[in-house]
Amino acid sequence: MKKFLSALIGALFIALTLVGFTACKDGDEGKISVYAPDGAPALSIARLISENTELGKEMSYHIVGSDEITSCVTYENDAKNADLCILPVNAASKLLGKGTRYKMLGTVTHGNLFLVANKDKEDITTENFKSALSGKKVGVVNLPAFPGAIFKLLISKLNAENVTLEAVLAGQVDGTQTEYDYFVIPEPAASVRVNNANLNLKVVGSLQELYGENGYPQAVLVAKNSLIESEPRFISDFMNAMDENAKWLSDESVESSTILSAVSSLYPSTSFNAQNLTKSVIANSAVYFTKSADCKNEVIKILDELKTAGDGAATAVSDDFFYIP
Repeated sequence: MKKFLSALIGALFIALTLVGFTACKDGDEGKISVYAPDGAPALSIARLISENTELGKEMSYHIVGSDEITSCVTYENDAKNADLCILPVNAASKLLGKGTRYKMLGTVTHGNLFLVANKDKEDITTENFKSALSGKKVGVVNLPAFPGAIFKLLISKLNAENVTLEAVLAGQVDGTQTEYDYFVIPEPAASVRVNNANLNLKVVGSLQELYGENGYPQAVLVAKNSLIESEPRFISDFMNAMDENAKWLSDESVESSTILSAVSSLYPSTSFNAQNLTKSVIANSAVYFTKSADCKNEVIKILDELKTAGDGAATAVSDDFFYIP
């Protein structure tokens, strides 16, 4: 009996271990796998999912939680890693910046972060950022990741002083309380909270506009070097499909329900729903594809700035990181 129980416990341990280490590409054998995190990056492949775009290859599309996406490029056994993956630009720089395993094909999203506050607050511009934010307390949704990094950069760039940042959940963003003066929150959560009349909130600033220029690269598309080398035509076709996806998103004839159906079919717990996936939210998500050849300098600039802002938010990348055919 003891031997049976020992064997049973051992078998259960092995099974649980295998479950715990399930790879991103399990079930994708022989297919080209594409992974994107929920949120704005997921919108960037919605058309490809909706139309089952294959480009002459057998494809497998996936959407995962934003906290899971980096695991899809970091398995020691490279066969388990995603063939194509969308990552925050700073995470991509730290994990893949040498260009030895993956290269960046282009920028996918260009900023979907907003400052919201009580309706009594004034709008925030580059001119009044220092006076309005200095000495204030700001709740940041996803503080440890890109939203926190870019907001710290703005604090440094626009010379605000003694700004206290705390991590909050989207559900805590509420203009009726007095603990926080401002919040940093992404779309679609920003529109959801602002459109709730009980919360007394309004958008007081766009981090993209505060940064200046045309916003900043936020999420980027990377591909395995082995795929780039073996399938250069496919890579070119896929980048073109990403560009077409952005046009499809903004096409007024494309129903939001079609876009939502594509995303939710792969990730039922998506942050999007029939109420918040509006054309306005899609526009605020700044989804459009820019090839590495056209955004290399912008990516290098934002990474240098994020690195200077501290907290190890980003690292410099090599020229080999960029795919420029």
